[in-house]
Amino acid sequence: MEKKILVGMSGGVDSAATALLLKRDGYDVYGLYLHLSGPENSLAQQQACELAQKLHIPFITLDGRDIFTQRVLSLVVSEYARGLTPNPCILCNPAVKFRLLFKVAEEKNIPLVATGHYARILSNNDDFVLARGRDIKKDQSYMLYRLPMEWLRSIRFPLGNMTKAEVREIASSKLPLWVVKKEESQDVCFAPQGLMLFLRKYIREETSLPGSIVDGDGHVLGKHQGLWRYTIGQRKGLGLSGGPWFVVGKNLAHNILYVSNTREHHPGFVQCVHPVISPLLKLGEVYMAQHRYRTTPFPVKVVSIGEDSLRVQVVSESPMVAPGQSLVLYNRDVVCGGGIIISSEEVFPCLT
Repeated sequence: MEKKILVGMSGGVDSAATALLLKRDGYDVYGLYLHLSGPENSLAQQQACELAQKLHIPFITLDGRDIFTQRVLSLVVSEYARGLTPNPCILCNPAVKFRLLFKVAEEKNIPLVATGHYARILSNNDDFVLARGRDIKKDQSYMLYRLPMEWLRSIRFPLGNMTKAEVREIASSKLPLWVVKKEESQDVCFAPQGLMLFLRKYIREETSLPGSIVDGDGHVLGKHQGLWRYTIGQRKGLGLSGGPWFVVGKNLAHNILYVSNTREHHPGFVQCVHPVISPLLKLGEVYMAQHRYRTTPFPVKVVSIGEDSLRVQVVSESPMVAPGQSLVLYNRDVVCGGGIIISSEEVFPCLT
């Protein structure tokens, strides 16, 4: 008997190729479109339905806008208003996208779920662990690190061992040309016009007040347009002369944006909350840390692991990390843990 599997379908080539590959492998494939934002019967939903029909698989739609608003949008807005820089996809994957996939799968008596993410799931004795996809340029393990380990046993990522070029080639054998050549969206799914434009509608006026931009010598260099508009490490959009200038800190109490003309880092510490800890994460060991999607990892040493916190020491020069983003720790390609950054203790001349 064919094994049933539920595939999250977005109307794009990756999820369609996932369904195609699983069907070729003998699975009884069902497609699910999650309607998380925007109007009813969107173009993406229509395209997902068309692709399911092309593949001759049952197609299900689920309106998840309420839970998406509660668990992702409201948190994104509140965190930005606090001067943090959250990652919406990292919030969404465990709290909404995969949770709803498993909910529908359980209701339909479907034992497995799959998506078109570029990541791998590896067996580690009796456990399963998340690992980078083979196509490093497309790897999405960073976005998925908060998935509970117990879910990994029932998840499939057919594209994890493939490159994007290989995916498009396979898709071209069966799927319509429009989806094979479809360009990838670089926008946040709920803000096609850009995240800043979206946030302007919801951030309260008192958190958008202009304030001083101050350098390391205490000189006021200019005015910012509301602290929520800036993130640590940002260079563009500061409106300052005599640069380059980089955002290195925020003082919410006094509405001050701190900048420095150097990205030089001194070894320090990074503190995270809401940690995800796998059995592979060991106190005192060195791991490669990634602080944003598609950034170069840097070495850190784990100095404390708690129920509600994770603290690491930066062991060499590193990029500036932004509170609200995630720090994900890898041993080679395997995700070993991570958490939400709340503070960094690098030494900047302008903050001492």
